[in-house]
Amino acid sequence: MSGNKHSFGFIGLGNMGSHMARNLASYAREKGSPQVLLWNRTAAKIEHMREETYCDIASTIEDLARQCDIIHTCLANDEVALDVYRRILSAARSRTILVDHSTLFPTTSSILQAEAAKVGSSFLSCPIFGPPAAAKAAGLLIVMSGDAEARATVGEYVVPAIGKASLDCGDETSKGALLKILGNNCILGTIELLSESFTLAEKTGFDPNLFYKFIETWFPAPSWVNYGRKIRDGAFSGAQGFTIPGGMKDAAFIRRLGDESSTPTPIIDQAWSHLTTAKAIGGEGLDWSSCAAGMRVTAGLPPFKGEDFSMDKSRNDVNGSVKD
Repeated sequence: MSGNKHSFGFIGLGNMGSHMARNLASYAREKGSPQVLLWNRTAAKIEHMREETYCDIASTIEDLARQCDIIHTCLANDEVALDVYRRILSAARSRTILVDHSTLFPTTSSILQAEAAKVGSSFLSCPIFGPPAAAKAAGLLIVMSGDAEARATVGEYVVPAIGKASLDCGDETSKGALLKILGNNCILGTIELLSESFTLAEKTGFDPNLFYKFIETWFPAPSWVNYGRKIRDGAFSGAQGFTIPGGMKDAAFIRRLGDESSTPTPIIDQAWSHLTTAKAIGGEGLDWSSCAAGMRVTAGLPPFKGEDFSMDKSRNDVNGSVKD
């Protein structure tokens, strides 16, 4: 397919997918390709994109699959991914390339790779690292794994169209899925450590703003700086972030891998406990940095500072998901 004008589809237009689809549409327009065809479980949420971007909306998944030779997805969980991809494969063209940006368990990714191969298509596991702001700016890190020819085709445009860099994990899609889980282990572990550190600073009377200055100066990585700011300020709204259900799904994947490989995961076990507490107090619409609220309760502090996200507050009406 190299050098051809591709016909693109995108399924799953949540906080991440909507930005990625817009950037892909800009690329398609620039290259003279057809409009990017979209499908989302809640069609009303994406009607505005027809007017605002170089996109059109498919009536069904099967309709999209029949018209596109490269289909990107950003889906909520393994169950949804299995359903969506089996519907795609029932109608897809021969040699369709399927580019999945979801966080799936490695065995699920392997199943989809095998099922796609049976009908002459290629399934790529291409999970992403970065918050919605990075997705909007095409600043994501994209992991790539799966069929070599399909990887080469997608690799020609995903950087810089969707991301700023990519990591190649080879022919087995389970490796790309595994890297995503290992990376999320580092991110959630960072959130747990920051939660403990900021709570300890407050309990000992140390200025949290000065402590944050230390974070910015000594640990300038995006996860430390971005989540450190949220935890310092108690800015736990999940409207533009990664919500508790997604965080707990990823934590469950990490713990499952630990169980299957006889590897302890004590940091993630503790983060799971704190996420559970935050969910019980503030609801599942909170950003997963609200892990800090669970830590604060454990230390005898009020769970929230700044905005009160307690479930009995009428303003806590955020029920969105990164991957809708």
